[in-house]
Amino acid sequence: MGEVDRSYIIKIIIVFFLGWALLYADRTALYPLLGVIGDDLNLTGAQAGAITSAFFVCYTFMQIPAGMWGDRYGLKKMLVFMFMLAGIALLAIGIFPPGYLTLILLVALHGTGAGAYFPAAMGTTLKTVPQKMRGLSSAIVQSGMSLGLALGLVCSGPIYLYFNSWRMPFFVLAVPTIMLAVVYQIVLRDIRPEASHTREKSSVRWIFNNKNLMLLSVTSFCSQYGFWTVVTWGPTFLQTERGLSLAVAGLYTAIVAFTAIPATLTIGSCSDRFGRKKPSLILLPLAAVTVFATGYVKSLPALIAVLVCYGLVGKLTWDPIEISWFGDHVAAVRPEAMGTAVAFFNFFGMCAATVAPVVSGWVKDITGSLVSSFYLGGAIVLLGSVLLIFVPETVSGAGSKDKGTPLA
Repeated sequence: MGEVDRSYIIKIIIVFFLGWALLYADRTALYPLLGVIGDDLNLTGAQAGAITSAFFVCYTFMQIPAGMWGDRYGLKKMLVFMFMLAGIALLAIGIFPPGYLTLILLVALHGTGAGAYFPAAMGTTLKTVPQKMRGLSSAIVQSGMSLGLALGLVCSGPIYLYFNSWRMPFFVLAVPTIMLAVVYQIVLRDIRPEASHTREKSSVRWIFNNKNLMLLSVTSFCSQYGFWTVVTWGPTFLQTERGLSLAVAGLYTAIVAFTAIPATLTIGSCSDRFGRKKPSLILLPLAAVTVFATGYVKSLPALIAVLVCYGLVGKLTWDPIEISWFGDHVAAVRPEAMGTAVAFFNFFGMCAATVAPVVSGWVKDITGSLVSSFYLGGAIVLLGSVLLIFVPETVSGAGSKDKGTPLA
């Protein structure tokens, strides 16, 4: 495969970093407002959790179709259209005063548009960037998640309090989201679908037959279950059970994102040099302990320490390792199906984002507390760390020496 010029690699890393920052800000701006929206619309805990699940159901089920369409027709075309759709749906939430059903539908539409981003962005990155740079490039791109997570959690409360409207944070975020879709149209080159990429190769059946890819996918689910438990219900937990204000609760939860940024860049770079498996077997068990401890500790200093530790070892820090590890295995056996493969991988992981908010809300309704939800989240993350023991570092194959895919 041909080399890709370094300046273009830098451009795509920057614009994909910005894309993750905006999409995470778009979605996480909702979390500190769940209690406010629930009070305004007279919702139960499970109904409020279902708002976030509406996003993630559509986001998750768009993964595989988006990856297959991108591999067949071009990743750029799909990305630009769907990113614009996500921005327009967000704008509608900010402009119109929706009832519960309308809000669910608009959030679902936003999730549908956002669902194409992971297979398009990571498929393009993994097919463009040489293997020796995948860990670092993935770390930089995905550190946008941490920035967006922090922005959404920190800014949504103050914007709501200033305008006295929970719709305004979404209006504010919709504008740059729509603008970035235009930037993608201008900056990105499309990757040519390979002539050998037949309908059979666009399927996902071969992934089910690959033990390593399946184990990594299930582990991603486990890691993300703990993460979305902390992020979606963390602000509400801190308000209702630890006595913090709305703005401060969002700031506390954002500690996870702030501390994850330097950790992500450091760990991602190290994985290019020392491998993916060893750091993974260290990070995931520690992440499980910190998710459990989030519900266990009661003093604010201890809670801050736990959230800092989770930022350092949790899902956001492990992300560049897991996707690079997965990408290494795909490149070795079926590099022409990278978009479909990473879409399947993210589909499996994001199923946790669909399940965790509702299950956590259900546990809250039954027990009257979110503490048990964090205990459950920690146990599921620990299960994922056990599964990684059975995944080899990498495999040899025809595609393992790839240096980047020729661009249109």
